[in-house]
Amino acid sequence: MTDEDIAKAKGITVEKESVIVGSGVLFQEVAQKYLRLWDGDLNTKKGYVNTLNFHWMPHLALVPIHTISHDDLRELIVSKEFTTAKTLNNCLIPLRGVFETAMKSKIITENPMAGIENKKVQIGIPDPFSREEMNALLDWLDKNMISEDRFYYWYFEFAFWSGCRPSEMLALKWNDIDWFNSTVRISKSRVRGIEKPVTKTHTIRDVCLNERSKQALTEIRNLRLHPNYVMYCPETGEPFYSEQPARDRLVEAMQGCFIRHRPAYNTRHTYATMMLMDGLNPVFVASQLGHSLEMLMKRYAKWMNGDKNKIEMSKLNTN
Repeated sequence: MTDEDIAKAKGITVEKESVIVGSGVLFQEVAQKYLRLWDGDLNTKKGYVNTLNFHWMPHLALVPIHTISHDDLRELIVSKEFTTAKTLNNCLIPLRGVFETAMKSKIITENPMAGIENKKVQIGIPDPFSREEMNALLDWLDKNMISEDRFYYWYFEFAFWSGCRPSEMLALKWNDIDWFNSTVRISKSRVRGIEKPVTKTHTIRDVCLNERSKQALTEIRNLRLHPNYVMYCPETGEPFYSEQPARDRLVEAMQGCFIRHRPAYNTRHTYATMMLMDGLNPVFVASQLGHSLEMLMKRYAKWMNGDKNKIEMSKLNTN
């Protein structure tokens, strides 16, 4: 709904730049102010717009916000029957934002969202490819990626042997690579065609290159796809909009090798678990992935001991 629609509904004129004050202000008006003042990531804002329009506006748009009670919101949330806790939690973010904006603008004196908490989300464990699966996939890509698709073999060679997130790989520039010291500076990301000057964790890190990842970058450089971007889409002749083209090639490889499907993101988990199982210092591994040591141990604890767990279990007499 536009401001004009709201004005017709209320029988008054609402100017775009007008400050929202007083009672009788509609939920929709405050939602628009919340979105106008949003200064975060553009893709996140688009997601909030979609969430508000799809889930909350049909029920609340023309309701004076000061009349919306805590119980009203609880009943509405229950009626939506969200299928997962994660979806619910994500949808509550912009809803909270609207009421927080109303509080700051002194339109309401009590926040009806108070006491409406996020649901607990079960955090899954990483699902890496085994070293044997990784080698099979890379062998398949090596044999089947020809002509301009050859790039994708080296793309996944680098992904498996650097542990970079896909969004970080798509943002890589040649001047991020320190060939002399064999490191790559990870300081930005690229999501849906938009480059962000930050990583997912807002932490800059230097990833150490090994023989495999350095060779992959060397081979991509020899393809001369682009003077600035390392990862450049052969099909479009432009920087990648998303990782979809690369993901499609890995799906082909998984099908060709009869390997259980996993997201392309799991190349990162594969590198993390290989480092840990080969006995690399967890502090170093955490720094390479851009994790805190606490987060690394929480996510990858089962791989910390390598094959020692199997050795210990073999000592157990089950007769």
